[in-house]
Amino acid sequence: MVLLLFQGCSPVPESVRTATANQAPVAALRSHPEAYRGKPALLGGRVVRVESLRDRTWIEIDGLPLDERDRPRSDAKSRGHFVAEIREKVAASAYPWGRVVTVWGKFAGLIKGQPLVVAKEVYLWPRRFGQEPFYSPGPYQEGNLGAGWDPGTWW
Repeated sequence: MVLLLFQGCSPVPESVRTATANQAPVAALRSHPEAYRGKPALLGGRVVRVESLRDRTWIEIDGLPLDERDRPRSDAKSRGHFVAEIREKVAASAYPWGRVVTVWGKFAGLIKGQPLVVAKEVYLWPRRFGQEPFYSPGPYQEGNLGAGWDPGTWW
């Protein structure tokens, strides 16, 4: 019974976990894109940028390894960026900068030199106290870590 409780903690369907059990790392996806095109992908990391286009949305993600619940490990070293594509227009505020997500779908090649996953689902994890910022990243510029306050976004 305890085993069933722990299996239910992951938002990822068991069929996806099984299909991606021996998935290549992000670096291999980048160096040999044709070998992995069309194969299932299960990746996660921190949201870096969201770009809404006319009929789709690209989410650039700083890849992190996943834990046993398929949540990106915040304490781990980056494994490189990848892009998740959602086949509809989504507001950038739906995926805030710095939040952790888990993505599953199919690998579709490279875009701007980064692996592209056409997402079936992008799961936005709830914040963990003490590990992710509770403030809005609005007045902070990426890379400045709080030093680059820009009054233009608030005034």
